[in-house]
Amino acid sequence: MSLRERIKAANADKGIAAAQIFERFGVLGNPFPPSSQTTNNPHRRTHIDDAIDARIESFIRDHKTQVVVVEGTQGTGKTNVLNFYESEIADVLTELSGFYVIRYLADPEASFEGTIRRLFQELGTPHLLKLAAALDPTDADIFEDARSVEVRTALRKLAHARSPEVAEALLDWFLGMRVLKSHRELLGVNFRLDTVEAKTAALRDLILVSSKADVLSGVFLLLDELEKQDGVLSPTAVVRYLSALRAIIDALPNHLFMMLAVTPDALRRYSVAVPAFRSRLQNKVELHALQSSDEALALAHFYLGHAAKEAQEKQGGSPPAGHSTILSDAEIRNVFEDLVERAKKSADPAPRQRIFLHQLHELAEQAIHNMSA
Repeated sequence: MSLRERIKAANADKGIAAAQIFERFGVLGNPFPPSSQTTNNPHRRTHIDDAIDARIESFIRDHKTQVVVVEGTQGTGKTNVLNFYESEIADVLTELSGFYVIRYLADPEASFEGTIRRLFQELGTPHLLKLAAALDPTDADIFEDARSVEVRTALRKLAHARSPEVAEALLDWFLGMRVLKSHRELLGVNFRLDTVEAKTAALRDLILVSSKADVLSGVFLLLDELEKQDGVLSPTAVVRYLSALRAIIDALPNHLFMMLAVTPDALRRYSVAVPAFRSRLQNKVELHALQSSDEALALAHFYLGHAAKEAQEKQGGSPPAGHSTILSDAEIRNVFEDLVERAKKSADPAPRQRIFLHQLHELAEQAIHNMSA
């Protein structure tokens, strides 16, 4: 059978195949993710979630800035943790007002400016219009937290006008756009925010005034794969990036919850490059590779259970009595033990979750193929 014929047959029979897999194994497809699938995977709660939950609870309660570092080698689940909390926080915050969630998947840029832009864009014109409605332009005290004269002037103009046109112009200015005649007329500004330092200072002013006006409680910023900065940027650029990251933490003692995912090696190098950066990263949770076959089996059972639950919800009932499990416990343990031997040869301390799940994916794929053979 040609590839064209195989693809057409698979597409035509996918509904039947899913039903057959459900009858045989109690799932609708392969329950394990391949190594290339780093997002949209289920999250298995562990003790580190309790530590992160406590930090988030504290931040929601008193708005004091928190920085949580998720440390782990490649393939131990850092992205899975950030994906989970991005979704969970966004869901919970629909019931609260004044909180914003920004996820920044680090495709490293030459500076921290890209992240600052994301913060301004996430707040956007809706927030600026909400702020305008809350500001009294005659109340000088409410603008005092803005250190920049130009930011104070622009915010007063926004408070007077309360118009989308002024809000859009202000957002353009915050994003570092070239100052045009319209910006001068609408905002009363003359200078472009053309450096990371200038944008960071403006963001600080905006957040503090917004907080004082009671329209902003906090911002959640999640930074993934921070170690990539070291692999793409020059040593000087890395120092600038980390210094900017430290600067935004220092500029906002309140209203910022930052979660950073990074490898231990990168964290050590960053600490040497910018010693002051490490002192801001005291709240650390550590992810480790799989330490035992029991731990590996528990992870596999979690994925099997998640897939079975989803299948039963979609199929509207349980699979037939006596159905098989797509992989036996013995097969799962054998995969783990084989990876332990490979890890020893490569000087890895233990098998990583991503590789373990990929091997289970391959084995489960073979079981599905054998079913229809």
